[in-house]
Amino acid sequence: MKLSLKRPARTTTIAFASLAAGAALTVPGLALATNSGQAVPAPPASPTSADQIQNIDQVKTAIKGYYKDRVTSTLDPVNGTTALHQFSDDSNYAAEVKGIAASAGKYLAHHDRHNAQKAILFDVDDTTLNTYSYEIYSNFVYSPSSNAAFVNAGVFPAVPGMVDLEKKAEAEGYKVFFLTGRPEAQRAGTIENLTNVGYDVSSSNLYLKDLTKPIYASCAPSCTTIQYKSLTRQYIESQGNDIVANFGDQFSDLKGGFADNTYKIPNPMYYLP
Repeated sequence: MKLSLKRPARTTTIAFASLAAGAALTVPGLALATNSGQAVPAPPASPTSADQIQNIDQVKTAIKGYYKDRVTSTLDPVNGTTALHQFSDDSNYAAEVKGIAASAGKYLAHHDRHNAQKAILFDVDDTTLNTYSYEIYSNFVYSPSSNAAFVNAGVFPAVPGMVDLEKKAEAEGYKVFFLTGRPEAQRAGTIENLTNVGYDVSSSNLYLKDLTKPIYASCAPSCTTIQYKSLTRQYIESQGNDIVANFGDQFSDLKGGFADNTYKIPNPMYYLP
């Protein structure tokens, strides 16, 4: 269910991440990060009855419960007057994401292809950095100016389990890339935030959205998320890398090929087609 405004993707096998099983099952199709192995069905685009739509206030309450909302001592970077909310380390959200990271780590440790430099690719927002504080601050309504203030202030914590996953992948010889829909203007804030929470990132392995680059000529100036992300993955692989695993919190992060395996990170806060 979409709770906010839209913001400024050679897959052969996909991993279901099951917290209950604690291991990844490899099946054809797209990764679904739910314990049941099934995505929560979306309401119809043109409902004929209110009963077909979840009550938005109840959904917001459920999201806060899933993340185990807590109030912090950090003030918002927009006006410096509002205490930021955050997820709890013992939340169901944290447990579920850690289960996905553990499953992915097992897969990466046993991957033995050597025909190219093996690599992994991470999305940023709600894949490596958790934006729950901004969603609560904005009441799930996206604003470019307020979101930019949060991004440039570098206030987002790491998604549970993902820093450790990156370190383990590096120890196994993987090259790590980051790919985000954030604009180039937010490069410095993005690098600082990722670095401060423990990731190994630099300008050379971080791709931000700049559709003037030649690799996007087939769809510019209005590339969809799937086009932008899959064309970037295609370019990364053209440089001699094999993207063994692609991690994203949106299905549009994962569609379009040029990754051997994809992992869907839970995000009930917003939807990007």
